[in-house]
Amino acid sequence: MAHQFHHPYTPYDIQLEFMSALYDCIEAGKVGIFESPTGTGKSLSLICGALTWLRDHKRKEFLKSIDGLSADDDEPDWMLEYSKKERTQALTQKWRELEERLARIRKEEERRKKLAQNPHRPSKKQKTDIVASNDEDDSFFELDEYESDTETGKSVRIPGFSDIEGLSASTVALLDRFKGRVTGSKESENDNENQTRIYYCSRTHSQLSQFAQELRRVTLPSSLPPLQENADAEQKEHAELEEVIKHLTLGSRKQLCINPRVLNLGNATAINERCMELQQSGVAADKKCSYLPRKEFEDVQLDFRDRVLSTVQDIEDITQVGKQLSICPYYAARKVIDQCEIITLPYPLLLQRSSREALDLSLRDHVVIIDEAHNLMDAISNIHSVSVTLDQLRTSLFQLTTYARKFQTRLKGKNRVYVTQVIRLVSALAENLQSLSQKHKSSEAVVQYSDLVSGKGVDQINPYKLTRYLQESKLARKVDGYVEHANNKNDKIASGKETRDKTTVPVLFQVQSFILTLMNPSDEGQLFLNKTDGGVILRYMLLDPTNHFRDIVDEARAVILAGGTMSPMSDYADHLFSYLSSAKLDTFSFGHVIPPKNLTARILAKGVLGNDFNFIFDQRTSDSMITDLGQTIANLCAVIPDGVVAFFPSYDYLNQVLNTWRKPSKTGGSIFAEIEKRKPIVYESNNQKKESNTDDVLLEYSKKVESGSGALLLSVVGGRLSEGINFSDKLGRGVLIVGLPFPNIHSAVWKAKIGHIEKQTFAKLTQNESELPVSKRREAEITAKAAGRDFFENSCMRAVNQCIGRAIRHRNDYAAIVLIDRRYETQRIQEKLPAWIRQSLVSSTSNIREGLRSFFKSHQ
Repeated sequence: MAHQFHHPYTPYDIQLEFMSALYDCIEAGKVGIFESPTGTGKSLSLICGALTWLRDHKRKEFLKSIDGLSADDDEPDWMLEYSKKERTQALTQKWRELEERLARIRKEEERRKKLAQNPHRPSKKQKTDIVASNDEDDSFFELDEYESDTETGKSVRIPGFSDIEGLSASTVALLDRFKGRVTGSKESENDNENQTRIYYCSRTHSQLSQFAQELRRVTLPSSLPPLQENADAEQKEHAELEEVIKHLTLGSRKQLCINPRVLNLGNATAINERCMELQQSGVAADKKCSYLPRKEFEDVQLDFRDRVLSTVQDIEDITQVGKQLSICPYYAARKVIDQCEIITLPYPLLLQRSSREALDLSLRDHVVIIDEAHNLMDAISNIHSVSVTLDQLRTSLFQLTTYARKFQTRLKGKNRVYVTQVIRLVSALAENLQSLSQKHKSSEAVVQYSDLVSGKGVDQINPYKLTRYLQESKLARKVDGYVEHANNKNDKIASGKETRDKTTVPVLFQVQSFILTLMNPSDEGQLFLNKTDGGVILRYMLLDPTNHFRDIVDEARAVILAGGTMSPMSDYADHLFSYLSSAKLDTFSFGHVIPPKNLTARILAKGVLGNDFNFIFDQRTSDSMITDLGQTIANLCAVIPDGVVAFFPSYDYLNQVLNTWRKPSKTGGSIFAEIEKRKPIVYESNNQKKESNTDDVLLEYSKKVESGSGALLLSVVGGRLSEGINFSDKLGRGVLIVGLPFPNIHSAVWKAKIGHIEKQTFAKLTQNESELPVSKRREAEITAKAAGRDFFENSCMRAVNQCIGRAIRHRNDYAAIVLIDRRYETQRIQEKLPAWIRQSLVSSTSNIREGLRSFFKSHQ
């Protein structure tokens, strides 16, 4: 069945294929991986395909709710028909009232904008808020009495299975995935609460804002069923109303807070904690945040809801509505969720269960779309990884002991026991980390949990009880609040004036986050010790993202991963969705909208001076190869017009190349000068810590290209210019990839990652074998080694594919891709390139200049 997707433009064939496949994937309730190159209208295809399905689904649900009505045995048929008509009219009336209300708000907003353009209109002062004073009595920082449910014999709390004592962490993780299926909350009487929604997730708020702009282009038909020919005038009235797309974008407190005294703290953790402090019962009513939604002002919350739903708005728009109504957008947004069709949010708010629960988000039977998903596994690992320094451990130990001494006579019962346990644990971590850093001579090493918690009786501490205590007692908040209060009090005495609010992350929160990660199942992550100039760092890294994403897959109706360069895709099936059957997982790789003649992809295995280009780590530092590379790039710049972007494996190697190119030759010139005869060189530096410096490099490059001289931009794979940057048209007529950017396989982190993959693969191959024959064991070991190598190569090739995707940004664009390394000739590496690159790939050496000259001449 062909669907009408209501695309705002005439879609290309591959866009129709994309939308059809997306529709079918959601309808079948599958996990789908979609690769569609940048410039193919991926965002609009996602919007039109998913929202068309949603409106069709809502229409079916509407009819199902009507057809589901049944008459009693003794009731005539006309009674049933009457009931169906009454139900239809009631639902239609409710729909019409909402759309009419939103239409009125849109008109009012247009009037408000016209008034805002009048410079002579009177301005309304925004009210400022009062924050809690730093002069609270010490008793404010006392811990509330704490009793563990499992120690007092009380029943286990219903919200989650993880409250049960004595379970292993892996069992807790498994049970938590089914949380809600047994203990789900009572269904609300609100008709909209159980309506299916779409959750669209991307990496940054700027990408979500771009998505919102695309969303504004789309107009969809009503979710109400088509009218019958004999429909009366009242029923026909709804056909004239437009059903706007109900959209909400969610953010953190840092993005949505409108309390200036809280927002000025700057740091996300400090903002979160101050926000929570202002809501505590111990804070006087006149000192609480005045922007918090209150029951007595529910009409303001409803006004906020309708104004947000009336048009598609991004995070800045929603914040502005909150300011206009003097209501906190972060909390008021929760009233909007049930009415939404599509909710956009950044990675951390979706991928962390705690963040979803804080926002009251349920994914149960909803559709999840994750865009820019090429780095999803890394994102999950980073979100659930945490580090702590030796200095932070020592500082938090000092703060804890200071707090314990101050409140020693007021710490009673379980509080005394658990505070003592926390001090012992932090003390053990600090001492053992110091000892381990002296023991290991290398700058990076794997450390074991048992080595970190030895001594001081830490092995007698029940980690699950302690975890629950840290989460429920708010110890970190109390200790940090007291420390800040004491410091400010001392500073005020010394200076005679008030001190400024803190802007740094409270140390104990960082330490607590690290302690909580130690409760993860041991086979999911690994602990690493790093020695740097700044001190000793202890890092927990999540190696296996499967379980942390599985609860999303288990809850959602369908999960869609989309990206411009998802290849190689095997990692997703092997290491993220290994528990899914092949029937439940679909992968799609769509071509480009450009005609084949607009792309040429070449493999360059030999330089113009005769060197074999094999940029493996041990060979790439030779002066002769680097010189040949420079001369070869100079020749390429002579035939590629306008802008050329070259990507190198690392900043260190790029710096080495630049140093070699600048050396004078026997004739007095240099390779650097030779290249600049063709195109001026602009290059990215690792010292550019700030984004503004990256912008300066891009601006300089763009100016040179626009001036007509062209330019060569030297960048790094995985650097700031390798993702999210648009090198369209003249800015990217050529993309050169120098070598293959493999990570350092000898690093402790990559050894652990590959070892984990090999261990998993071997266990999967031998899980049903009690005694394994030697030959079969050897075969499993070889397969496991191959899986580790494949994972390593895939990581490299995903980074390469991201760089390639910087060029060819629209249908009429054209560019040359040159892969400079002999290893690109191997079939195994080529299979990891996107299909739209592979189909244009040719191996070139002697004839590359003429081939490129002919290619660009055809586009003049």
